[in-house]
Amino acid sequence: MSDQNFIEQNSDKITQILLEVQEKAIAEVYALQSNLSAEEFIRLIEGLDIKGIIRSKSANAINIFQASHTGMLESIEGFATVAEETIQTLINYNAETLLSQLDNMAQIIKKEVVKGIISGTPIETVLKAVRGQGSLSQPQLQTLINTAMNEYSRSVTKVMMDKMPIETKYIYIGPADSETRDECLFYISEGEVTLAHIEENYGASLSDGGGYNCRHKWEISTQKKFDHNPKKAEQLMADK
Repeated sequence: MSDQNFIEQNSDKITQILLEVQEKAIAEVYALQSNLSAEEFIRLIEGLDIKGIIRSKSANAINIFQASHTGMLESIEGFATVAEETIQTLINYNAETLLSQLDNMAQIIKKEVVKGIISGTPIETVLKAVRGQGSLSQPQLQTLINTAMNEYSRSVTKVMMDKMPIETKYIYIGPADSETRDECLFYISEGEVTLAHIEENYGASLSDGGGYNCRHKWEISTQKKFDHNPKKAEQLMADK
């Protein structure tokens, strides 16, 4: 499992950068109004490459996101060889998640700025409206990034699992605490199981864990670096 502290530290950096991008982009686009009428501004903004502007301003966040995959790879338990090309493909695929979110941000900013100019609302109101779109709020941005990073970690491990003998045993690692989902507690309590057992009974957990923000994954049973406490998981399930 990739180090959760590492993931959270990087996702926090990226999230803070993207929140600043929202503020700066809205302020700069608003400034283009100058002495234009609302109608003139609408025609002006229609020709602007807002997606390009957002991606450009988010370059540092994109770089940190991509570079963090190297750090995650170093903490993943290695038990089979994965081709460099496969690793890079997984990184590229994961980066598309962030880029797609940035394009969505651009579209929402464009819409809310136009609404703000037409109604004469201040920049602060427009920023609040943008962040009120759920996926662009601080918690949701951080959840998206955390989830994407953990899914990358699971994907790399799944590629390794596919190369191992069928009798190889795996355990579901990660914390068993008050924040752990019921399904994750159950997976932890399962103890050592084969890949065939996992795929037949709860295959989605191989890539998704328990869902958004999940801190868990399946890992080869010989790993020693991360938490695995089936007895505690059983106790937590019994207490619910």
